[in-house]
Amino acid sequence: MKTQPVLTLTLTLTFAGGYAIQTGLIGSAFGQDAPQKPTATEADAASKPDDAKADDPKPEGSSKAPLRRNEQSGANALRTLQQAHDKLNGYRFIDAKLDQSIRVGDRQFRMAGRYLKGADLKLRLEYDVQVGGTSGKLIEVCDGQLLWTHTDVGGQQRVTRRNVQQIISAASQAGFSSQNVLTAELGLGGLQGLLASLQKSIQFDAQWEQDASYRAFVVIEGAWKRSFRERFLGANAPADRPLPPAVPDQVRLYFEQDSLFPRRVVYLKKEGDDRRLPMVTIDFTEVTWPESLDDALFTFKPPATVAPEDITKAYVNQFQPEPAKPTEGTTPASSGE
Repeated sequence: MKTQPVLTLTLTLTFAGGYAIQTGLIGSAFGQDAPQKPTATEADAASKPDDAKADDPKPEGSSKAPLRRNEQSGANALRTLQQAHDKLNGYRFIDAKLDQSIRVGDRQFRMAGRYLKGADLKLRLEYDVQVGGTSGKLIEVCDGQLLWTHTDVGGQQRVTRRNVQQIISAASQAGFSSQNVLTAELGLGGLQGLLASLQKSIQFDAQWEQDASYRAFVVIEGAWKRSFRERFLGANAPADRPLPPAVPDQVRLYFEQDSLFPRRVVYLKKEGDDRRLPMVTIDFTEVTWPESLDDALFTFKPPATVAPEDITKAYVNQFQPEPAKPTEGTTPASSGE
């Protein structure tokens, strides 16, 4: 089974708006409820930057920000992405507000929540949304051992859990030891998982500098790699064939120049020959790096009215050897009938 790139946080395209977008996108906010098995080739590629240009960025909700182009190559963009990933790993605790805006066709809505990162895979993400007469809520909590995901959309609830340590152990025994692969494919790393996934799935080809909101940003941008496009368009699709309406075409990331913290992630959709409009915009605001966070923030107790689904085995099974295929000239073993 091929891996699928993680459009981190775009669960909301289906979760919040009730859109039944059958595009193979993620099933939980920082990962996926449908496990995908990395291949050895992808495992190597995820841990090594590729050698791999940009539009006039205008942060939504503000006047046009001045650019200090200093435009650089995709190779520099990948180095920036890797450095940002390494810095995130170095932060023991992160506490930030999360604001997200979604635009799908004529429908637009906003969400707000909170993101917390602790040590040793601990994380907490929660946000609320109101779309018309439907309200929704998502909570995702990992204590380093169990990762819980609780969604409540219009009163319909679902709770899943997975034992991340069992999954990591199975992945390691199968030879998938790259941390980037695990965070990208299994959704075990919060923001780190986002950056690892984008490194794996996006061909970054531009980097420039930009001032906005009294801050200096390093901006990188790219489009999906061919392997991603082929999953929607087929292996022989021409390079200029557009992706489906529900799938973004490009991704742009804004890193604070000094800390390289990812303040904004924008998924862009092409409209016409020279227009690209934000489809999903994720902003991290009021970011702090506290010395500690209460462990209670990383614990979760499912509601008594919802039976949790344990999806650990589905992940572990992805790393089990596939049964040997019968060689030519032989027949499968008789069932005894």
